[in-house]
Amino acid sequence: MRAVATLGLRAAAVCLAVTAASLAVPELMPSATRTERLFAHAGALALAGGAFWLIGASLSRSLAEVIAVARAIGDGDYRRRLHLTPGGEFSDLAEAVNHMARRIESHIATITDQKTQLEAILDGMREGVMVLDAAGRIRVANPALRRIVPVSGELAGRRPIEVAPSPELQMACDRLLGDRADDAPAGASLEMELGPGRFYEVSLVRLGRDPADARRDHGAVLVFHDVSETRRLSRVRRDFAANVTHEMRTPLTSIKGYAETLLSAAPELAPEKRRFLDVILKNANHMSKMVDDILTLARLEEQPGAAEGGADGRPEPRADPVAALADAVRECETLAQARRLALDNQLPADADLAVRCDAGQLTQVWRNLIENAARFAPEGSRVVMNAARDPSGGAVTFGVLDQGPGIPPEERQRVFERFYRVERHRSKTPGSTGLGLAIVKHIVERHGGRVWADRGRGEMTGAAVYFTLPAARRPAPEVEASPGGQCLGPSTQSS
Repeated sequence: MRAVATLGLRAAAVCLAVTAASLAVPELMPSATRTERLFAHAGALALAGGAFWLIGASLSRSLAEVIAVARAIGDGDYRRRLHLTPGGEFSDLAEAVNHMARRIESHIATITDQKTQLEAILDGMREGVMVLDAAGRIRVANPALRRIVPVSGELAGRRPIEVAPSPELQMACDRLLGDRADDAPAGASLEMELGPGRFYEVSLVRLGRDPADARRDHGAVLVFHDVSETRRLSRVRRDFAANVTHEMRTPLTSIKGYAETLLSAAPELAPEKRRFLDVILKNANHMSKMVDDILTLARLEEQPGAAEGGADGRPEPRADPVAALADAVRECETLAQARRLALDNQLPADADLAVRCDAGQLTQVWRNLIENAARFAPEGSRVVMNAARDPSGGAVTFGVLDQGPGIPPEERQRVFERFYRVERHRSKTPGSTGLGLAIVKHIVERHGGRVWADRGRGEMTGAAVYFTLPAARRPAPEVEASPGGQCLGPSTQSS
């Protein structure tokens, strides 16, 4: 605006000067002829034209320099600057263009530094990194990923399944990029095997969407963590524990047999010797139970997860929690009577609480939780078992509550670890192997549920252990067949 105003003022000044000169010619040349006056007017016009030409040439040079610098900046030469006369018509424009060039140069330098740092980080990572675009094609892959995947050549532009032959990985990528709901999860994880003995845990994270266009997605990042050595060491540890405990069963059985024989065949033993034999038998029984629990854990870890809906051809497991709890209560009656505990079964007998779980293992879950509550509940108190179906109907929540000392909040996550004890005095609890809750955790999670510890409510002021299991699908209605073999539909009787 300033350049336009200055140019207008100069043109107006020239026009006024020419007009004034033309009007002043008769006064300055009163005796001049008409021809002389015409020459005078022509000279004034020539002066005006020359002034306009000088002004236009100056403006043309300034505009040409502005255009040249703007094109250079557009072509990537961010060091170019405008050098115009201060106070001129285009001085403000020159300062604005120079400021823009400085800011762009600063931003490009920052982006270049960040790109260099990111490339150094990706090149130095031991984990494989795969970056996908919004279409699910590989955009970037670091050197570690090239060493992991069993393919050669350029990875950019390929789909994940073309690089890592895993349908599960491709489906996870498609779900992550295809779900555009606002509350859709921003990440996922899965385990996959790429070659014999090569296991990887893949973390998938969806990149943020463009706020200006909710339909545009920037893709996702996949990180491949090598867990082969961890899996191998875990298997070695499980095999070692299983082999050692299996070998311990024979000597423990012999010790128990000899101790029981001596106690039953020698009633005339001195009280001190009988006490020694009682201690030997008690500890042998405790070690035998611990061996059985360790072997149970080993078997659970070796078994695959429970099938959902018979996806792998196996029938869907189905268990009645009420019947499983009744079996567990019968097995725990001796312990409850010894401590004068009331086992309060609050599961509704007429409700449909069927869950997807092995019936025998569900009974073991109930038994372990009841035994755990019975050991730490005060004598003469109550142990409550209850259940509630989620409003969505997809799962059923069960609970075992006692009136004991409870579990401190900072240790409620660790009570499901093997051999973990909450307090020192609890290590003296008779019959406790420290593996009951670990077995519960393995069984529940194997069937797609979860387990946690909390504080009791109401009268049950002690510990409360809850676990969830997926609700079983309702069985299909029975179909009758006609004598000719045709299907008649659901079983009905016509009048």
